[in-house]
Amino acid sequence: MEKVKLIILFFSFSVFSQTETFIMNDLISIEKIADSLFKKKNFLKASSFYEKLVTSNPDDFNYVYNYAVSYGLYVESLPRLQQVKHVRQMVKQFETAFNIKNDNLEINRALLEIYLKVPKFFGGGNKKARTILENIYKISVEEGKKSEMFYNNF
Repeated sequence: MEKVKLIILFFSFSVFSQTETFIMNDLISIEKIADSLFKKKNFLKASSFYEKLVTSNPDDFNYVYNYAVSYGLYVESLPRLQQVKHVRQMVKQFETAFNIKNDNLEINRALLEIYLKVPKFFGGGNKKARTILENIYKISVEEGKKSEMFYNNF
């Protein structure tokens, strides 16, 4: 009886490790597809693949950031009236990436520009932009100065 239990235990470990490997391979494949679609400037399809990655790993900065960027570029490509229904979702994705890794200059710059462009009603505004600018200064004074020039000229 002990041998049977031992065999079942080893079998279950091997099945679990194989499943984990398959899942990891699937994520890598999905990421490659999403990256390829992004390079081809098919931002809508790329964002749908990145969304799958974010669903499986919601705390992975690269997945969340790539999803936010691809979705943002898709929204930016739409006519103004169609952008309205996507703006809040876009801002939310960038903020999610920022909450995961707020010391990343790229996400800070993107959020600064978004907050300056997007009206307060949709989640933007100068107050939020000023907060991001202060965060950029904490990361790098030189980048903070460049960002402040952008902020003042906007």
